[in-house]
Amino acid sequence: MPYTAGPHPYAARAAVTAVGLAAALSLAACASGASSSDHAPVSHPPSATASPVPEGVVTLSQANQILDTYQEVNNRANATRDPELLATVEAGQLYARSRAEFEHFETLSEKEQKDYGKPFTFTDRTFYLPAGGNWFAAQATTTGKNHTVMVFEKSSATGNRWKKVVSLFPAKALPPVQTRDGLASTAPAATTVGDLAPDGVTEAVEDLFATGGTRQGAAMDRTNENARSILKIYKARGKNLGPRAKVNFFPATPVHEKVYALRTPDGVLAIVPLAHNQESVVLQPGLQITPGKVGSIYNKTPRPVVVDVFQGEALAFLSEKGKPAILDYRYAQTDSR
Repeated sequence: MPYTAGPHPYAARAAVTAVGLAAALSLAACASGASSSDHAPVSHPPSATASPVPEGVVTLSQANQILDTYQEVNNRANATRDPELLATVEAGQLYARSRAEFEHFETLSEKEQKDYGKPFTFTDRTFYLPAGGNWFAAQATTTGKNHTVMVFEKSSATGNRWKKVVSLFPAKALPPVQTRDGLASTAPAATTVGDLAPDGVTEAVEDLFATGGTRQGAAMDRTNENARSILKIYKARGKNLGPRAKVNFFPATPVHEKVYALRTPDGVLAIVPLAHNQESVVLQPGLQITPGKVGSIYNKTPRPVVVDVFQGEALAFLSEKGKPAILDYRYAQTDSR
């Protein structure tokens, strides 16, 4: 999980070139955040006379240790941009983004490169430990300023080791998560809450990119800042290319398709994977698209069609009474062909 960046920065991706023609293409790519070490327990230990509290998927002590290990290994991996080392503590959508950012290092500004490897710590920790399953969530403050929401998973997809698979940075703390006997209540991914089920959030968010929200995305809250940002990207797609090329977004398959859902008193928090391809196509013979700095890392050959691949994740609140709201979303470009 490398340096912190904004949730939806614009980055130059490509240019259409021919004799007398050059146009820059801007696209959104969301970078993963950095991270931070206090221990805020989910529940207090039982008194000597109280009934034993049911055990969670891990204990509070184990969760803190998992986060400590992640913090230490991620700091070392960032310092040397070592993807193999990072893979021992990260997997899924987060690792796809982090590995891509290692690859993009040379495209960063001098200041960003300098800040990239600075150590971070997790403070003000809160853990959401389900009674069973193979994952748990956490909130923390990173290096005293950034608020982060994380998911750790231990499954065949993570090599049967506890690894961080999600890292998001919502502007505000999460709504209260329901607990029972100190353990977090989860929700079925396929069960509709209000207007949408947790496992429908991925398609809804990607539809905002693909159609401006005329299909699955119609269920989403459009007044939310994050939804407005995506719709702005949709409306501006290909704008800088002019009439000689077009740009469209198409939903793609996420690296890790698991959906995580936590119950709140009036809804569900859904943590979901995202993925889409950005397809840029020239509309006249003899024109080609010259990839920008990031795209050139993967394929610098000028060509009439460029497909840029993005992997990411999102956090959404599914209210029982209103439309689902995107609390944060992150992408990184992971390929170009």
